[in-house]
Amino acid sequence: MSGGLGKHVARATALSACLTLCLLLPFLPGRHDALAVPLSMMAQLFGIAGLVLVPVGAGWLLYELTSRQKGKRRAFGGAAFAAVTVVWLVVSVGTMFESVALGSLSLLLLAAVARRLWQCFVASERVLTAGPPVYLLVLPAAVGITRVASADAAAEFSRSRAIHNAAPLIADIERHHASNGRYPVSIVSVNPDYLPGTIGIARYQYELNGTSYNVLFEQLSLRIGIREIVMYNPRGEHRISSHAADVIGMTPAELALDRSRGHNAIHAARQPGWRYFWFD
Repeated sequence: MSGGLGKHVARATALSACLTLCLLLPFLPGRHDALAVPLSMMAQLFGIAGLVLVPVGAGWLLYELTSRQKGKRRAFGGAAFAAVTVVWLVVSVGTMFESVALGSLSLLLLAAVARRLWQCFVASERVLTAGPPVYLLVLPAAVGITRVASADAAAEFSRSRAIHNAAPLIADIERHHASNGRYPVSIVSVNPDYLPGTIGIARYQYELNGTSYNVLFEQLSLRIGIREIVMYNPRGEHRISSHAADVIGMTPAELALDRSRGHNAIHAARQPGWRYFWFD
């Protein structure tokens, strides 16, 4: 039993490392990858919704290790099958808010493997002393703990890297102003040229703001329900709205009111001139 248990713990640890990598992928250095944020969202949702699997796995594993009567194994297996199905549905549907294709693919995968899951958890007559319960216990616990423990550090690392890499863009904007007496009207282009250097951040955005300008980017937040916009304004006139219709439909006086813009918090970044907004 101990040998089998060690094998499953090792496999569960390896799978946990893969899920953790998916969770933190958008915050790591590298070129932008469009799949990074949806994959991280899936891992986040698993780390939250999957916590219901932990007591099922712990109870099942304890039963297997301590009881000589295995008659209740199917009861634990049935509870595990139901819990896994619900968690999978939550993760798939939640992912659709970020990527319809990836969420739909996850639902199709559930339909394809549902019978196999039933056989593994309920229908099998094999001695399952250490298999499924170890994974039910270890995987969601590892991802959930990583999400909570690394949320602020991962965001700060990614934010600071992207802010640092924006320096050439800001310097060129200021050189344009020095040469032409005005800031660029737009920098919309096919090739961005100025790269954030973080996998989860696609590109910088630029806009005129009165007689000044904003440079901004959006990065993923490990706080569920929060969107983070990071902005630079050399004059401290940081403003951003939740909806484009607000910008078009409101008067300048209305737009000047922070409460009209939809964010629930503004934070000063460590770097001068930078702030980040949280929208829910």
